[in-house]
Amino acid sequence: MRAFLQEWSPLIAALLVVISIVYTSSTIQTHTGGVNDRLATLEKHIESIRNALEGNQGIAVRVATLDFRVNEKLQNLIVQRDSSMERDEQNGFNIQDAFQTLKNTVDTIFNMTQRIESIEEMLLDVQAGVESIKKQQHKETP
Repeated sequence: MRAFLQEWSPLIAALLVVISIVYTSSTIQTHTGGVNDRLATLEKHIESIRNALEGNQGIAVRVATLDFRVNEKLQNLIVQRDSSMERDEQNGFNIQDAFQTLKNTVDTIFNMTQRIESIEEMLLDVQAGVESIKKQQHKETP
């Protein structure tokens, strides 16, 4: 049996090596297939992430553009508001000036009316005095 083992020993060893290689190759192929599947899935995820990033960059550009436009409009509105407030303030001063002028005019008219009334009373007194004098002159003259 020893002789048999010695003769077939290299052949059995070679056969065991071949079986080991076939089994290992099969296992490696199985593992390689699994790794390839995982790698394909990973590549799909990476592509999805790239697409999402590109989409987000597009959104970021749009948001930045919108933000710029909104800020520009806001600045325009602030300038318009400030101008409007200045005009309103000036209009307020003009209205106050016009009101003061109107008040002064009313006061002047009131004072003039009082003077006119006073002058009318004096004229009526003078007229009454003149008529009284005329009546006395008519009485004295036969």
